[in-house]
This record gives sequence, structure tokens and C-alpha cells, in this order.
Amino acid sequence: MNPFHNRGAEWELYTPLVGKTMLELGNKRNGEWTYKRYFESLGHQHMSVDINGLDGALPLDLTKPLTLGTFDMISNIGTSEHVTPQAPCWRNMLEAMHIGSVLVSTTPKCGHWQWHGEWYPYPRFYHELCALNGLAMERLYISGETPRQMWFCRAVRATDKPFVMPDEKLIYFNRRR
Repeated sequence: MNPFHNRGAEWELYTPLVGKTMLELGNKRNGEWTYKRYFESLGHQHMSVDINGLDGALPLDLTKPLTLGTFDMISNIGTSEHVTPQAPCWRNMLEAMHIGSVLVSTTPKCGHWQWHGEWYPYPRFYHELCALNGLAMERLYISGETPRQMWFCRAVRATDKPFVMPDEKLIYFNRRR
């Protein structure tokens, strides 16, 4: 069994796997399997970063600059919606990419998961993130059942542009939380 046995839409976002190095924002798990353990079992060098330091994650703050180098794949699977402020978190993801790196990201759809996080990017956020930062979007789709729908995005670094944060009006702030 692997952590994607019941998460087909998420696995689809990762495939095809690229390269051998991975950076994961958060310490994602499904049941007994952490994503870190699974990807390492496939032969990937995997580093996870989460302020809690659980499940083998480095206990680092995603609002502070990370100096971990670059990676072939960067994943943000349900992490960025918990990070305030947003810009440093997205900067860390994009600065960990080299040309050819792949970003996979899932974030709650606005109006869904309102009890879960604070930040909910609109689809236009992903379009602008890619356009401003030299990424070619491969996929952007919604998956999941109401009230747990998520945006799924996969993008490849096409050019080496410096980080530019899209307009934060493209991210809904959940003030009710």
C-alpha cells in the first residue's frame, strides 16, 4: 500500500515524476505512510519542511528564506493555506526550482474547507504565478467532492525569472477562522 492508494487525483498531479530530488512543504501523510517515506522508497532524495518537525520534516519556518538548494520537484500539498504571510512561502517554493523543475500544488477551493486553513487562491492566482515567474502550467483542475474541493496545479519552470508575487487579491483570506 502507498499513500496514494485512495488519492488518484493527487497521484495524477505528481506523474510523471521528474528527476531524483524532491522538496515537500509540509509533512504529508495518508494513514501509516508519509509521502517522504514513499518517495524515498522509489529512490528519490526527499526533503520535507514543516514548522512542526514531525515525520522526518526539517523544523523550518516557511515565512523565512530557505537555503536548501534547488530540487527537481517541489510539492505544496495542502500546506501554503496555513502560512501567513503568503509571499515568503511562495517565494521559497519558486526559488527552490531550476529550469525543468516541476511544482505540484494543491490548495482549497474558495468556499470549501473553510475550517481548515486561512488562504484560498483563486485559479487566476495560479495563472499569474506562472506568467510572472517563468513557469509553464501543465494542468489546473478541481478535484474532490463538496465541501472538500481543491485546486490542483502542475507547472514546470521554463525560464529563470526572479520571484514576483501575484496580486494578493487573488488569494481569499478566510477571516472567519
